[in-house]
Amino acid sequence: MNRLVSYLKFWWHSKNEHGVHSPFVFKLVTKCFYDRTKHNAYPQISKHDSISKFLIRLGAYFKFENCFTPETIQPKFKHILKLEHHISVFKTIDDLINAEPEISKVPCLILLDLKTIGSHSISELFQICHKDSLILTPSIRETKNQFKRWNQLKSQPEVSVSIDTFYWGLLFLRTEQPKEHFTIRL
Repeated sequence: MNRLVSYLKFWWHSKNEHGVHSPFVFKLVTKCFYDRTKHNAYPQISKHDSISKFLIRLGAYFKFENCFTPETIQPKFKHILKLEHHISVFKTIDDLINAEPEISKVPCLILLDLKTIGSHSISELFQICHKDSLILTPSIRETKNQFKRWNQLKSQPEVSVSIDTFYWGLLFLRTEQPKEHFTIRL
């Protein structure tokens, strides 16, 4: 019941492309979130798996050269990302920081599990990311503690754009854009 109430609150406060005033986010929502193209990887997943389809659309839209996933992430997500991208698996945020040459130069997706993020090194991670990096966190509303952690992440000074889609949380470090938070329906 609590999850239903949480979703109804989300739905009430969320917007679609018509409530977005940022050109970057508007284009992301219209060309990626609401993209109805049949991607090549779709036949390899369940027809009703909207979470995996969203991951595929994100990868196609941003054309990531590298994807970084923690060991603790669901195997399903690793499989989805492997369909079209090179994947590096990490154990800790410090492992990511050591991969700085790969992260700081090319568009990359960093999948972070909120359960395993240590607050001491997340700021260091944000320092090596660039404006074409996307930090994606699954299950941001699974528990109250995870949602609290998500709110702490999006309030970091390096984060300029954050998007809450109920299941996924997206963080962008776009220096050319003022800090904004969006709650978007998928």
